[in-house]
Amino acid sequence: MNTTPPAAVAASSPGRPDAFVLTGSFLVVCRAPQYLSELSRRGLRILLITPSAWREEARLAMKDPAHPAFAIDEVAFVDGDVARENSYLPGAVSAGRHWREAYTIVGAYAVGETQVEPTGLLADALGVPSPGLRATRACRSKYLQRWYLPEFSPSWLVVAGGDRDGVDAQAVTYPAVVKPAGRHSSSGVGTVEGPDALRSALATYPPYETVLVEEKIAGQEYSVESLVQDGSIVFASATRKDTTDSHAHTFVELSHTVPSDRPEADGVLLDANARMLDLLGFRDGIAHSEWRIDASGRAYLMEVAARTPGDGLCVLYELATGAPLEPEILKTALGEPAAYPAPRRVARQVYPEHIPGVLKDVTLDGFDTEPAWVGEGGLWPRIEPGAHDDGPTLRAVLVHKERGARLGPLRSSEDRAVSFFIDAPTAGELDALEERVRAALTIDTTPSVPDTVTHVLVGYSPVMLGKLDGRLPADSVLVLEEPAVIAARDLADLADRHPCVGALVAAPSQDEFRPDRIVAAVPRPPRVRVVVPVVEYAVVTAAALAEAWGLPGAGPKGARVLRDKGLLRAALTGTPIAQPAWQVAEVAGDVAAFRAAQGGRCVLKPANRQASLGVQLLGPDDDVSAAWAHSTTADEPTLRVPRDQGTDRFLVEQLLSGPEVSVEAVVHKGVIGFTNITAKNVQDSRYPVETGHTVPADLPEETADALRGALVALAAAVDFRSGVLHSEWILHEGRPHLVECAGRLPGGGITVLIDLAYGTDILDDLLYVLEGKGQVEPVPARQGAAVRFLTTAPGQVREITGEAEARAADGVHAVHLAVAPGATVLPTVSSWERAGSVIATGADGAAAGRNAERAAALISVTTEPGTGESR
Repeated sequence: MNTTPPAAVAASSPGRPDAFVLTGSFLVVCRAPQYLSELSRRGLRILLITPSAWREEARLAMKDPAHPAFAIDEVAFVDGDVARENSYLPGAVSAGRHWREAYTIVGAYAVGETQVEPTGLLADALGVPSPGLRATRACRSKYLQRWYLPEFSPSWLVVAGGDRDGVDAQAVTYPAVVKPAGRHSSSGVGTVEGPDALRSALATYPPYETVLVEEKIAGQEYSVESLVQDGSIVFASATRKDTTDSHAHTFVELSHTVPSDRPEADGVLLDANARMLDLLGFRDGIAHSEWRIDASGRAYLMEVAARTPGDGLCVLYELATGAPLEPEILKTALGEPAAYPAPRRVARQVYPEHIPGVLKDVTLDGFDTEPAWVGEGGLWPRIEPGAHDDGPTLRAVLVHKERGARLGPLRSSEDRAVSFFIDAPTAGELDALEERVRAALTIDTTPSVPDTVTHVLVGYSPVMLGKLDGRLPADSVLVLEEPAVIAARDLADLADRHPCVGALVAAPSQDEFRPDRIVAAVPRPPRVRVVVPVVEYAVVTAAALAEAWGLPGAGPKGARVLRDKGLLRAALTGTPIAQPAWQVAEVAGDVAAFRAAQGGRCVLKPANRQASLGVQLLGPDDDVSAAWAHSTTADEPTLRVPRDQGTDRFLVEQLLSGPEVSVEAVVHKGVIGFTNITAKNVQDSRYPVETGHTVPADLPEETADALRGALVALAAAVDFRSGVLHSEWILHEGRPHLVECAGRLPGGGITVLIDLAYGTDILDDLLYVLEGKGQVEPVPARQGAAVRFLTTAPGQVREITGEAEARAADGVHAVHLAVAPGATVLPTVSSWERAGSVIATGADGAAAGRNAERAAALISVTTEPGTGESR
């Protein structure tokens, strides 16, 4: 039961005007004008506590009759920093001391996050309703929420500002989330995958800031908005959220759906939310709590706030119910009975991701709604709710930045550029409308490219950039990569890591079905000489850029054919190049029928993946439905961005037998120059993952000549112009049959082997032909080189031995371990599950292979069933 302290008696003396204290960012308060209009309607004086940074803007706005701030009577500007606990409190107390002598203060409410705790203390001293001291203190401190609410908390530890070096990083459960204890808007929150990443992340926070480190909970994210009065919940509803966490290490919110369109979770959420509020002793006000539900159905609290929910959640509640939420929030702060109706529609705010750069324009085709440019400091237009039986409706598109603003990657909520509001009678209709709006909406940005750029890399490769650091001038390289890949691989500081990189530009580098997008998105650097396709998924867009800029490249036709194994098969049909029998498979039944026609054996593969992803050799007893499910879902989400065109295709092919080889060739204007043949070792299993490469392959001269001749025919058939071709073949019945071909440098260590065996630099050779300098002539091999990959049984790595002995073995050039104790090793179904590699040289290929095999045999990776740190 609330007790009125003595100070409140003096404050309630007659003759003083009644007043209400609002607190928070001046902009946040003004963007919620219903608080101001409702208080004015009641005849209350409005007193505002806001950070000093708003001083000039507030004073000007309060003089403008058209501005919501005109209703504010007095403002107290307070100094503080969200990274320093309680720093705003002295200023707020000073303002409260003055105001309680001049007014009868009948209520106080925190609209924004920064002033929640000072507001709670003021309300307690003045004897007016509030969430309560425990609730307001805990709601402003993420580690206090963990302390008071262990039932709903993941494993956690708190790191004080002066205690960075004392953290036992090995004791943390990974992946982990690192978050500042007192900030808001997802600022400074990120995922770390291991101890080194944790130490690096902690070093980025100010030395005085308290940081929370906690286990990352995988699962759908929600929030619950609760109106609470006298400790009882009078209204509560769940909101479903999407965040950048689905594809990045950050947690920026990308959409809110009110009410949640996954109502099956409501029971767990609302029950956990009620128990959480009870434990905090939450008395009066609105609570905005954020949750995740894991695979077991358990609800974990991410954080809770005792203030108005952020973004456009109040707008969404009004669109969903037809009634504004703010007047009811004020009733809880004034001690008046509050109530709120249940939603009758489904509403959503969506923040589309953008390509970083300078914002040129935002356009919307096919809708009557025009984007409203509200900017970072502007007011939002009034977004009116419709009738409950309206059809699906786009209510508003807001642009939260100014034209010419520099847009960066999404690290916090302040980095978002555009949002739109939609509502509909059902969740299905809402989803369909969202897709229509997304397709119609264009956020047009121009990347900022330094004039020093001479080399453009389409896709990211740390190995290639490491080599270029030693041979190209500073700031001479522009890297183009998908925004989702930049976020997922934490590449934002790429220019700091590599001196040669002048800029990293987020661009649609993998949109091979609309390569014109990257041409339109990236301005041609004035000194550019080379466009390099770095990764498999960027071959088509790199060719499009080179063509548009008048530079050598694979050519649009050759690049497109090489990126789709089905198109490649079709292009070579009727040529002298031998291929297996094949067909496009659209459903599992196609695979079963083809297998039956081939005597019970076949190969199933995606048409556009790499690293043996999804490739399977099927026998007569293998489950076709399970195989189809595996191949159609195999992906690499941190490297590849799925597209919406529904163009993923799958092939089923004749299973050929015989030695496997690859042919690497440097091509200049369609003419084959330097050529190498690599012998391959392949895992003897359903999943034909390569376990070794040897350079040069030891083949009869007539077979080598046949491969070289077939490659010449292949390049001509697909109209490949300039670059590197990496083709893979099976010597079936002594004749080369094409498996597949790529228009970029090979992976799997083959480039290293070529350089060791021939004394060349194949990256330099690639740059040479892409600059149009001429042919790279064939040279004889000087020695042999080989790589053998390490594989091990699935499970948790317990111990690794023999690494030092392997490094010291005869001919060994390099040893690489891809796992460490504690890591989880998965079954080897693609190249990504291999545990490491050994590279060795020898007098010839056979000798190099023996050296690599002997050294690899010295390394033992011991696993046991269990889970550990994923790699």
